[in-house]
Amino acid sequence: MQDIKIVPKVWGEERWIVNRDYCGKLLLLKKGFRCSMHHHKNKDETFFVTSGKVFLELDGEKMTLNPGDAQLVMSNQKHRFTGLEDSEIIEFSTHHEDTDSYRDEPSGEVDLSKLNLETKSLQ
Repeated sequence: MQDIKIVPKVWGEERWIVNRDYCGKLLLLKKGFRCSMHHHKNKDETFFVTSGKVFLELDGEKMTLNPGDAQLVMSNQKHRFTGLEDSEIIEFSTHHEDTDSYRDEPSGEVDLSKLNLETKSLQ
């Protein structure tokens, strides 16, 4: 059996299941926390929400992801997700390299009552 790498984050944690030519992660996102606004020059990702509710900002577009929703994020697309509820997200992507993450704003806690949640729903 292979080891799963656990990477603590301000917003929760990543559980790296595999990181070869392809990458698979389980993201545990805490309510009221967000990842940094960032992009990747090489990596593309698909996020699949298995539980909770996630606010996703993607190249200036805002959307709410619910369980069963998936969203493709191509390389060079700026993105950030925020936990509207404690959430679990499966990430399917090309290989992960820390040097391929270009951050514009840091990760951290956010006051959900002050967040502009006007979105396009995927459902």
